[in-house]
Amino acid sequence: MNSPHLASHLVAGLTARAKWKERDFDEAFRLAGEAAELASDAGDDHSWWDMRYLQAECLRDRGRIEEYLQLATELKDHSFTATSPELGAKAGTMVAVAYQGLGRLAEAATTAADAAKLASLDSDLLYVQILAQRALIAALAESRLLDDAWRECLVLETLITDDIDEDTAGKGYWVIGNVAFLADRVADGGRYHDLAAERLSPSKDVDLWARFNRASAEMRLQAKLDDAATLRCIERAELATDIVGGSERDHLEMSLVRAHWNFLNGQMKEALAILEPLSARSSILATQTAAEAHSLLARALLDSGRTDDGLAACEVAAKLFDQAALPERSAAVRDYLQKTVELQDGPRKV
Repeated sequence: MNSPHLASHLVAGLTARAKWKERDFDEAFRLAGEAAELASDAGDDHSWWDMRYLQAECLRDRGRIEEYLQLATELKDHSFTATSPELGAKAGTMVAVAYQGLGRLAEAATTAADAAKLASLDSDLLYVQILAQRALIAALAESRLLDDAWRECLVLETLITDDIDEDTAGKGYWVIGNVAFLADRVADGGRYHDLAAERLSPSKDVDLWARFNRASAEMRLQAKLDDAATLRCIERAELATDIVGGSERDHLEMSLVRAHWNFLNGQMKEALAILEPLSARSSILATQTAAEAHSLLARALLDSGRTDDGLAACEVAAKLFDQAALPERSAAVRDYLQKTVELQDGPRKV
């Protein structure tokens, strides 16, 4: 008697997921909501949970991070989630990713660590554990807790066995390479990113290919590698981002990478043409990314002789690093600001 009702919510769920794969996130969100209601009426808690999880993914992929955090938190705290380590770990990882996207890095690391620990209790949850471990490493890396991040990278590497599919392995090697670059292990960074590139393919997932190349370029630029290999990463990422469309946040992050390239190559006019409008819209970005944008803008302005504007951008960058709970980064910007002022006017307190 329940079979037509059951079939209807399963069909609705499949349709919603198909729309998500087509990157029609608004329609996928709407259809997943309908499927969740049908699943609830049918008493199918697992399908209800999966559709609410899909709705959260849609919000994440649209760059609507505050709403994503709200829904992820609702799922994490739901009584049904507590019945399964898998659901608890998946919801916890979502919350951690949302925290990172909002610049709440300490909370992101703690939540991701809890999720990874929960998943590790069951050997059948290897993929869920890898997902949580990647979120933990990303939060630690953005917090510049690089020794901790590298230790967790070594844990992640042990999870990437020959039985793991190429997509999951590629994402794992990608995050390990990111940390290696940040820790000045440039050769290791290149090696792990090469391992990732061998496993990730634009023919399978153009959006993932775009994000990987953007991140790879960003890490290489932070290591001051303004070479042909870095430029190839940037160009591949720009092309792939144009193909998939991407959210406004995706495009801003891509523009920041291109501006960094211009800056390192002494092309200040081109860098400023990107950075000034980008910084005006930086509230869309994660707090730590907005801070990076204003920091780069400050250096480009100062190098262009626009001292007052550069000092103002420096101050904004320092405040944003403070908001992201990155005191060392804030201190470095303020130190740079102090030295610049002293060069201009002689010693004074900033």
